[in-house]
Amino acid sequence: MYCPCCETSHLKRERLDQHLAVHACETCEGQWVSSYDYWHWLEWQPSNGKIKHCDALDISDRVSDNRRASFCPECNHLMRRAKVGHGLEFYLDRCSHCGGIWFDRGEWDILQVHNIHNKVHLVFSEPWQSQIRQAEFNRVLEETYRSALGDEDYAQALRIRSWLEQHPHRDYILSVLNQVPPSEDESRYIPVPRSVSQNDVPKEEASYQHPVASGQGHNSPITA
Repeated sequence: MYCPCCETSHLKRERLDQHLAVHACETCEGQWVSSYDYWHWLEWQPSNGKIKHCDALDISDRVSDNRRASFCPECNHLMRRAKVGHGLEFYLDRCSHCGGIWFDRGEWDILQVHNIHNKVHLVFSEPWQSQIRQAEFNRVLEETYRSALGDEDYAQALRIRSWLEQHPHRDYILSVLNQVPPSEDESRYIPVPRSVSQNDVPKEEASYQHPVASGQGHNSPITA
């Protein structure tokens, strides 16, 4: 097999981890793991283990991420790329036909440190990638708010949001701020004007009749 990155170097069989055999390139130091070898190795791995998020870690000197489209060294099909996420900015390559995975130099070691090496098959799943997209959207949104408000006002806005989330009349307060009618659950707190019936009018007002209406006004005919 030829290296999918160098395209001219032969891959040499070696052992990457206990129970995990790979084909490695001596030129670029990348490793090819077949689908069979990966799933065989995964059977020996514990199922638990929390992912360790990476925060602002400079891995550029340890990872050689190939950004070009690569072809599978086994079946020559185009490999699909997927972002690892969780603070790791590099991509993994997997053949959609045979399921083999290519690791550029240093990628496997970084995945081990962050306990993702036994979750590589999940990296290419839609739920994993959807989570990455949502995290990226939240990051961009936070940067936009912070840039517009400044650090102090943004922190104050977060405190207000936290207070609102715990308030029993959250929707009512939001209605006041937005000057819109509250939801049905909160409308019970708005006083409703009571219609006045004849029984509620004082007797002296109820018995009073306007002179014109009673025929005693200044335009009424004078009788002798």
